[in-house]
Amino acid sequence: MSDQPFKRPRPNPTPASLPDPWGPATEETPMGLVDKLIAATGEGDPVRVDLFRLRQQIQEHEITLTEARAAIEKMDEVIKKVTAPANRIGTFLGVPKKEVAHIAVGGHDYYSNVDPRLDLGALKIGTRVLVNEAYVVVGDLGYDNSGPVGKVVDVLKDGRLRIGQEHGLQSMILQRSTDLRDAAVKTGDEVRIDPAFRVAVELLATPGQREYYLEEVPELPWNRVGGQHSAIQGIKDAIELPMLHPELLRRFHYAQPKGFLLHGPPGCGKTLIGKATAYNLTRKLREQTGRDMKECFMHIKGPEILNMWVGESERMVREIFTLAREKRKQGFMPFV
Repeated sequence: MSDQPFKRPRPNPTPASLPDPWGPATEETPMGLVDKLIAATGEGDPVRVDLFRLRQQIQEHEITLTEARAAIEKMDEVIKKVTAPANRIGTFLGVPKKEVAHIAVGGHDYYSNVDPRLDLGALKIGTRVLVNEAYVVVGDLGYDNSGPVGKVVDVLKDGRLRIGQEHGLQSMILQRSTDLRDAAVKTGDEVRIDPAFRVAVELLATPGQREYYLEEVPELPWNRVGGQHSAIQGIKDAIELPMLHPELLRRFHYAQPKGFLLHGPPGCGKTLIGKATAYNLTRKLREQTGRDMKECFMHIKGPEILNMWVGESERMVREIFTLAREKRKQGFMPFV
């Protein structure tokens, strides 16, 4: 055994205990460190020129890195857009309860949630809405500018519209859009329907002369109708007298004819006599009653109401007389 005293061995230094040759970590940028080195060197130091070159290279690399980062972010947005599923388009039908929208998508109805960023109160019935994968309403696309056109057959008491279809197809009941809620829709008017066939979205302006040639009667007194004296007298007895003097005819039990048929080749004056009847009778009723009454002559031709589909001709005849009654309510004296 040795006579020297025992000494405990010193432990090997750990990596944490090794001195850091670079000094404490800082948040300075490489550009800032180079600027410090440039400031620490003298004017005549040859290293100073190299530091300026290094600074220029670092600046160019930082610009390139910034542009590359912006391009990557833009590419990420593009990738998200091209890989995201397509949104569906539905028709907004109403708000059944708070924060819930009633929509129609692809022939099916849904009660959907609404994106909080979207103002549910600003949505209008009949407008198109954007629907995501979860059938949440995320956008308002407004009214569609195109769609099928239907003719109003009847206006129900609650404001809904019964639309008739051509060629024997089944009619349907539509609700009105928000913009059409207070519009004066009448039987015979044409409305544009949304692509889902649920809402009447627009009242179409119709000209005065439509399918049934609704015409304004010109000034045509009887003395401007040449000849046809027997036909004119028969019309006066069958049509004018019962309307101008109904009490007198009832007192003498006058048998009023149920109809009056004008026949003859084209150009013999049948339509002219009809227009003259409308003008003269309306003028006499206006003078007798003192009311502002206008004549309305509906010129119907046989081929216009002749249809190969079962029931269509009958429907057109009913529509003609419904339109005449609507004109009567508007203050006209219709003649069919």
